[in-house]
Amino acid sequence: MKYVGSKARISRHILPIIQGAIDRNGIETYVEPFVGGGNLIDKVHCHNRIGYDNNEYLIGFWQALQTGWNPGTVPMSKELYTQIKDYKELFRPEVVALAGFCATYNAKWFGGYAGTVKTKTGEIRNYYDEAVRNVLKQIPALADVVFQVKSYEEISPSGCLVYCDPPYEGTTKYIGSFNHSHYWEWVRKMSENNIVICSEYAAPDDFICIWEMERTTTLDKASRTKAIERLFVRRGSGGVFAIYIIRLRPRYGLEYRGKEGSEDESVKSV
Repeated sequence: MKYVGSKARISRHILPIIQGAIDRNGIETYVEPFVGGGNLIDKVHCHNRIGYDNNEYLIGFWQALQTGWNPGTVPMSKELYTQIKDYKELFRPEVVALAGFCATYNAKWFGGYAGTVKTKTGEIRNYYDEAVRNVLKQIPALADVVFQVKSYEEISPSGCLVYCDPPYEGTTKYIGSFNHSHYWEWVRKMSENNIVICSEYAAPDDFICIWEMERTTTLDKASRTKAIERLFVRRGSGGVFAIYIIRLRPRYGLEYRGKEGSEDESVKSV
């Protein structure tokens, strides 16, 4: 599902690191405290997969899809979109999420209706229908994921691999505010009994970067920026990782080096 901050475009790069850590360390339970659009958990192989999020509409959306609900039966007009936006309490959670994420520009929570438009090239596109089709394709890979409405602060896993993809500091807010200092303290605590891998642009000094790559992000029609995506683990927290090296070449940009078995990959404990 298209989602603000989604890792869908870079999943092929970070998935081998996460899956490798699961396999090398004999992990049986994979946890995402910020499951969002499910664009990584749907690709991870683990005996148990749990996706948490504090957005009740989002979790209701995933749960309804797992039980066979077809969002394609909802004719999402601009009028209906506006009604849902203004009177969320009158609609089922999955319908609110459908409007808020699939019928909105660039998946920004109720960031403006996105339906059928004529592109600059003259092509007619129905962004809502495209979003619905993409979600339906994703569902088979999420069939056995346990989705629950909980904030990261409410969970305390043990012996798991925990992948955190929180709202990034200094970027567009998703829904409400986010206390980053409190979050990093929680990550430190969770790292005592789990392998915790965090996505962010930067992290406190007691965390080590195990992967990085430049990417372009788009938040609205006029805003495109480049940033360095990184994965972090707490220094000295334990666990065996494949450390993937990204080398920066000024003339040619970023070169991805860290494919399985290459001399640029090192396996080590951190």
